[in-house]
Amino acid sequence: MSVFADFRAERLIRRLSRLEDLDGPEGRALLSRLASVAAAAVPRLLQSLEGPAGEAREGCAMELLRRLADDDTLPLFLHPLRDAPAPQRARITQVLARARGVDPHRVARALRDPELPRAALLEVLEGQRERLDADALLRLAPELDAASRGALFRLIREVADARVLPDLINRASGKDPAIRRLVMEVLGRFPEPRARSVLQEALRDDDPGVRRAALQALLAQGARDLPLGALCTLLRDGDLTVQQKAVDAVVRRNDPDTPAHLLPLLGDASEYVRRAAVEVLNGIGNSTNIKQLLVSIRDEDWWVRARSADALARIGGPRVVQAVVQLLRDEDEFVRRAAVEILNATRDETALTHLLAALEDTDWWVRERAVDALAAIGNRAAVPALLGMLQRDREAAPLVIRALARLGDDRAVPVLLQRLQDDAEGVRTEAVHALAELADAGSVGGILTALRQSAEEAGGEWGDLARDTADRLEARFAVSASRAGGADKATVTALAGDDTEGRALAGRVVGGPGLDVDALAPGDLLGERYRFVRRVGRGAFGSVLLMEDVMIGERIILKVMNPRLATDEEMIRRFVQELRLSRRITHENVIRIFDFLSVGGALAISMEYFPSQTLAALLRQRAPLPQGQAVRHAAAVAAGMAAAHEVGVIHRDLKPGNVLINEHGLVKIVDFGIAAVTGGGDTRLTRTGILVGTPRYMAPEQATGGRVTASADIYALGVVLYEMLTGRPPFEGEDQIALVYQHVQGRATPPAELNPAIDPRLNALVLRMMAVEPAARPASMGAVRAALLESIQGAHPPAGGDAHRGAAPGETD
Repeated sequence: MSVFADFRAERLIRRLSRLEDLDGPEGRALLSRLASVAAAAVPRLLQSLEGPAGEAREGCAMELLRRLADDDTLPLFLHPLRDAPAPQRARITQVLARARGVDPHRVARALRDPELPRAALLEVLEGQRERLDADALLRLAPELDAASRGALFRLIREVADARVLPDLINRASGKDPAIRRLVMEVLGRFPEPRARSVLQEALRDDDPGVRRAALQALLAQGARDLPLGALCTLLRDGDLTVQQKAVDAVVRRNDPDTPAHLLPLLGDASEYVRRAAVEVLNGIGNSTNIKQLLVSIRDEDWWVRARSADALARIGGPRVVQAVVQLLRDEDEFVRRAAVEILNATRDETALTHLLAALEDTDWWVRERAVDALAAIGNRAAVPALLGMLQRDREAAPLVIRALARLGDDRAVPVLLQRLQDDAEGVRTEAVHALAELADAGSVGGILTALRQSAEEAGGEWGDLARDTADRLEARFAVSASRAGGADKATVTALAGDDTEGRALAGRVVGGPGLDVDALAPGDLLGERYRFVRRVGRGAFGSVLLMEDVMIGERIILKVMNPRLATDEEMIRRFVQELRLSRRITHENVIRIFDFLSVGGALAISMEYFPSQTLAALLRQRAPLPQGQAVRHAAAVAAGMAAAHEVGVIHRDLKPGNVLINEHGLVKIVDFGIAAVTGGGDTRLTRTGILVGTPRYMAPEQATGGRVTASADIYALGVVLYEMLTGRPPFEGEDQIALVYQHVQGRATPPAELNPAIDPRLNALVLRMMAVEPAARPASMGAVRAALLESIQGAHPPAGGDAHRGAAPGETD
């Protein structure tokens, strides 16, 4: 039968190939007879497509195959596709794409066979597109692999009509996110309300790909009627592609109500969210909507205002800056204040003219923050205007003088010399500091004469300041002269606490052409007294050197200021303050400070040598610490800080990097560089207005600029103890503002939840120490120490402990 069928098929094919009209009576009769032996005819015809053939013959074979192709013969066509040569595969594909006797959905189901070429099948389906039923394809899609499914949905998107919409909507809530994502792409074809409603709902889908597809579909239909709130919510999306598409959509929409929706985003803890909000403003920002935004934050919490201003300043482009400078002339005082705060952070020179005009604002805040902004920009073109303000605004005089010093323009020197005779001591003090910074070889003579004369006339502490400043200037310019071949000497000065209350101590002259710390070699002698042993680290102000004092035969530490900071009066004040405050404290758990001196023109503090490592280094090696060890370390810190508090000194920067521990477990506190005196001046900010301290360990009241008391050190010790017990700090964030916000909120996970081995009493004590309100914390460091030792059985004074070995004072993290 097979041989007979082959013979019949071959004869019929030859006869049909000679006919010019296959649709005539003879052609139809022969085709009917050929169809009866299709099982033999199709393979023979397909075989004829394998090699080169004449165009007429190939065309005839392909036409006969097209007429023979139906659901029964389809397998005969599909099987050769598995391994057919490319030319034959292409011809088979063309035949099936044009065959109307084949159900295309059977071809679609063939996509389930991984051995069949997907591209060829999809080409067939593309050719049969007008015969495809979207419903049937949707039912098939879940059975396919991801690549085939995606290709099939592209076809569905092209052929779908309103009849398939109910099925699409049902599948939009399916379990498979890949299917949901593809459904969103198809729904984008339907602008009718029920489809858009599903797309909008999908903007909240858990899967970012679904959200991305839904948003893209909605934007393709036009975003004008999308709820602005829903669109702005997507600026918070964790998927950056979704977020960026949302930014573009909000900008294109340019809705006047947009700033109201951006307000909560600008105060968000995530920098990515804040950046997205500002990117919108970079696209649509003008003075009107920036003002609307600033007015909206008027009554918000401080961290919302701070984050908003910071985001606008750091991320805002030229459009935002141009809008903000216009607001410096706004009638609303709050708006002007907010605008000048933003410009303070941008340091954009294009704002210079507007900031100069703001020096004459009716609001003192705007005037003074404009001064700060001009100093930060650093353009000396502001000097004449600042000198004018110095003459007319007595209240702002100290601030203006600091700005003039920062700009470094010697045109200010004559005016500042006059200010040495000002009635206000604060003005005179700032003038002294500024003159020290502005002095150069040409002006130093006149400045020294004026300082010496003022010191003699004034006496008291201010006279001491003028005299000490003159001494430092002489030392500095003597060193410069020696480097140029002049006198090889420098004047040694010292500021001390204790019974001298900060008066200058006489020093001796040391030789040397200036101290190059990096060039020191073991055995080098400094000033005939200090022999260099090794460098043990670098701190915030410079290098920390281990030296041998040959006069007394003991090793000491010299904390040497970086020469580049030696002309920065703020740095010198903090450097000297560490000496003055630390020398008030005498306790075994506080590093002893000896003197403040100048060696080879470099300023240094000498202090006790304490072979040790920082608590920060210990925690990097092993964390959490055993409960007993953590408590003993914390109790030692509490003991040292109790002694500091007794003499009125608040550390303000307690952290693991400022706690040293030797191999016997003895603990000492170091680095009182930003400490404050209780009731003795500004305990909140540095003179530049920048918050001081380390945000990770900072008490809420210190972070928010409130009054800082000894309770702030108790809070910081609570944070340190939390980290020792759990192996991590209580709060972490992307930036300083995020950290500060968490401290203010005070929602730390109880340490016992992270380390169940912690004693309940100790857990409660740590949480009390970290209370947001100072009044809720333990009353004193002494009370903290007592509670710590009571929390562990067999408590003993924290003099012993596990053996650790490391560095020396000043090597703080």
